[in-house]
Amino acid sequence: MSSSFTHAQVKFSADTGRIGWGERVTITARLGVSAEENTLSLDSFPTWIDSIPGGLEVLEILGPDTVTTSENDPDEWDFVIEKSWVVTAWDSGFAQLPGLQIQKVPTRTEDPNAIAQHRDIIEVDWTLEERVRQLLPYLVYVLLGLVFVLGMVWAIRKLVRGRAKGVLEKPEIVIPPHVIALEKLEAMRDSKAWLIGGEKDFQVELSMTLREYIDSRFFIKSLDKTSSEAVALIGNIDASEGDKQAVIQVLLMGDSIKFAKSKAPDDLHVKALNTSIEFVKNTMKRDEVG
Repeated sequence: MSSSFTHAQVKFSADTGRIGWGERVTITARLGVSAEENTLSLDSFPTWIDSIPGGLEVLEILGPDTVTTSENDPDEWDFVIEKSWVVTAWDSGFAQLPGLQIQKVPTRTEDPNAIAQHRDIIEVDWTLEERVRQLLPYLVYVLLGLVFVLGMVWAIRKLVRGRAKGVLEKPEIVIPPHVIALEKLEAMRDSKAWLIGGEKDFQVELSMTLREYIDSRFFIKSLDKTSSEAVALIGNIDASEGDKQAVIQVLLMGDSIKFAKSKAPDDLHVKALNTSIEFVKNTMKRDEVG
């Protein structure tokens, strides 16, 4: 990996080395990470979205996610970051990846001399949980719209009643999410909890503050999500790629400290805090700045 956070390289594996046309194979990139260094980057993971070199078509992307090490992993690894791609192929040949080769062969029929035609599009039988998860973002927007409409109806009725009585109620003051987030981050900077043995609690509070701000600012729900689910949601927010990658690195680094076998360097916490403050300032709504 071309990052100073680890001395390991991304290793690729697959659940099979030979597939027929239309068959599926899962390719996994696995990286052992040591928390003793102070930089974490996802740049080493390939950015495959629709296809993989060698004629493989991407059907699904899983991760990245943080997992614990296995008993066969090196002792210097504190945790592992994994990312997987479910792929298929529609031609013959070989797909070559670092340390991995996958053979693509035609799908045979019962006649050994005949080659089967391309398979029909696979109809996925989604489970109820998967369907709910897919519909959840749309349901959130519907609920937000419903809340907005109900709020408008309530406000109009309140305004009409107030005018009828000759009294207008003072509107409720709403504090912008960036103001709340920056106040919390500045308080965390002043407390310097990582210097007095509170580094894990500091990282938990930092992650919570960032997720609360992102949820309020971009109308998503990441607080109750796993690391990989939160990363996927943040990857779709309306912010620059640099800001998104910066905050994702802070959240993953916070996860890594929970698995760390030794104390992380103090400047790692300072850098995470400064990156978080910069992210909030870069993404806050300009019309809410007083």
